[in-house]
This record gives sequence, C-alpha cells and structure tokens, in this order.
Amino acid sequence: MNKCKKNALITGAGSGIGAEIAKELAKKNYHTIITGKSISNLEETENTILEYGGSCTLVELNMKDLVGIDKLGLEIFNRWKKLDILISNAAILGTLGPIHHQSNDEFIEVMNINLISNHRLIRSLDPLLKNSINAKASFLSSSVALEVRPFWGAYSISKAALQHMIKIWAMENKNNKLSISIINPGKTNTKMRRQAMPGENQNDLQNPKKVAEAILDVIFSKEIYKGTVIDIMKCK
Repeated sequence: MNKCKKNALITGAGSGIGAEIAKELAKKNYHTIITGKSISNLEETENTILEYGGSCTLVELNMKDLVGIDKLGLEIFNRWKKLDILISNAAILGTLGPIHHQSNDEFIEVMNINLISNHRLIRSLDPLLKNSINAKASFLSSSVALEVRPFWGAYSISKAALQHMIKIWAMENKNNKLSISIINPGKTNTKMRRQAMPGENQNDLQNPKKVAEAILDVIFSKEIYKGTVIDIMKCK
C-alpha cells in the first residue's frame, strides 16, 4: 500500500453519518480506516467505497475497548507513520429519563464510549496527526452539550465534558497547524436519533449524506480551527 497516500480514521463508520463521511473521503482519494462494533456493517461501507474505486481498512472495535484504541494508534504508526484526518463519530445514547433512574453501569458505559475513548484517541493519535501536514481532527457532539436539558442524563454530560476536553486540547495546540473542531451535526436521520425521538417525522430530519458533505466542507475549509464549535444546521 502507498504509504504517501493521505489517510483518515473515522470511528463509528458502520452506518449513519460516520459511514457517509468515509464514503465521501474515499471519493477524495483518502484511504479510510473505519471502525465499528459490527464487521458486517463495516463491510457494507467498504463495498460502497470499493465501488468508488477507493480503499479502506476495516477495524472491528468497540470504543469502550480502551486498550484496543491504543493498539489502533500503534498499528496506524506501523503502517503509515501519520494520520491526516481524524473524525470521532462513535457514540451511544444510553437510556433517556430521570438521572437518578439511570443505572451506574450504563452511566459509566456512556462516559467510557463518549468521553474516555476520545481521551485515549487523543493520547494515541496526537503524534500521528502532528506527523502530517495540515492535519484535521473533528469530534461530533450535540446541542445537548450546550443546554441543560432534563432527561438526557449521561449522554448530555458526556458530550459537555467532551467539548471541554477538546477545547483544552485545541488550546494546547494553538501554535501549530493542527486544526481541531467540534461539530454539532443537528437533527439527522440516524439510528441514534430514532432511538432518542421515536415517532418523530423523519421528513423533518437531515439526510446523513448531506450532513457528511457539510462536515467535510468545514474540515476542508482553509480555516485552522482551535476548538471551535460548529453547528452544521446554521452553516446552511
């Protein structure tokens, strides 16, 4: 494999926004490294990428596997020595309801996948991003990170903490060309959205492909972001 080719890591790329971002990056001649819990879902994404004439590497990885994230960074270093784009998309919703009803185990699982895994990604991938020229790192968040919204429990807390962590990391990189952004995709027709809002009129939701295109417009802009929160719906 050509080690000079640009590469991109997209977590949670088996479906939804993550899958669409991977497909769009493949069209731009990026080798995509796609992770997800289900290998069969990743293979569906891969099939489309191959149809585009692109290339990808599949990694079956649950984001609560923190040691697995460390190993992923090492493997990327061994194969490519660098990482050009990181898109952190994987997340879980958890149960919505009164916070005192949420089980301790579920609360910890949501925090591990939505927050702690991203710390491990940063630890594992920071040197690889800095080995690239004009690297980009984007983390998908949610409007509930900015609002105190009842019944959103661990999900809202994890996204608020994620944004704060990414802003700290961005400030620590203010004097280099690593672009770090936080992206709120808005109301999008995904499995998680349907889980959170059952019965919602799907005609009122954004198409994941269109959202992926809008996210990449942000990523490929000339702006070097340093922890900026970007609301995709407001960009349209």
